[in-house]
Amino acid sequence: MYSILSSMHSVSNPHTLGQRIAGLRHAQGWSQRRLAEAAGVSHGYVAQLELGRLPSPGKFRLDAIAHALNLRTSDALFNDLALASPFEPPPDASAENVSNLLAAQDGLASTRTPSNVLGGLDQLRPPDARPLPVFRWGSCGDPRDRESPPDPDHLEFPPPGRETLIGHNGFGVMVKGDSMAGRGIYDGDVVWINPERAYQIGKVVLALVTDVDGEAAGMVVKTYARTDVGECLMSETAHERSPVVCREFKIIGPVVGITSWRLPS
Repeated sequence: MYSILSSMHSVSNPHTLGQRIAGLRHAQGWSQRRLAEAAGVSHGYVAQLELGRLPSPGKFRLDAIAHALNLRTSDALFNDLALASPFEPPPDASAENVSNLLAAQDGLASTRTPSNVLGGLDQLRPPDARPLPVFRWGSCGDPRDRESPPDPDHLEFPPPGRETLIGHNGFGVMVKGDSMAGRGIYDGDVVWINPERAYQIGKVVLALVTDVDGEAAGMVVKTYARTDVGECLMSETAHERSPVVCREFKIIGPVVGITSWRLPS
């Protein structure tokens, strides 16, 4: 499986990220609660993030915080320009000049590429790459259903270099919780599924949990295993491996990639 660890070049620990977010928030004149409301996350999440107590913050909540701080993506939180002092225009600057300078600074902060990186992600993608649907954890319905598929949460490009493996009919699912941490899948990750590839015992799959009548209850990412009671879906936390669902499920496809957002240890 594949994992992307973004913007490692300027982060050594969670406290650095927390200090940067707090600095940007103070520059806006916002409280933690105001930032939380603007980003659509909890006040506690912002507080824990700024204190450096979240070693593996979810990518999508981090993106939401970046957007609330007028950054295009969370990548800009790791850009050296994000540490710069708030822009202070000259006393005699016109309103038009101030607007242009702010726009230029914002553009630089969101597009600057670190010196040890060959280029942006857009340069790594093949010309025919297109964003694929990404679904929320637990979404009901089968994405393969042509007539009534579940509604995706958003569209996102698959990991660069994995487009062929994921396929044109592939899609992503946003992971909630750490029930698969034992397989390197954490809260906030996006797992990528190719429903046209064969799945195997012992591998991680996306499955649609059903009730005894075969009605779909929701999608889950688990390990497909064979046990004494038959085929089951297993959770694999950092400490244990245990069956969650047996018999009442339908496998949609194997997990063939992961997009992760985790800080380096």
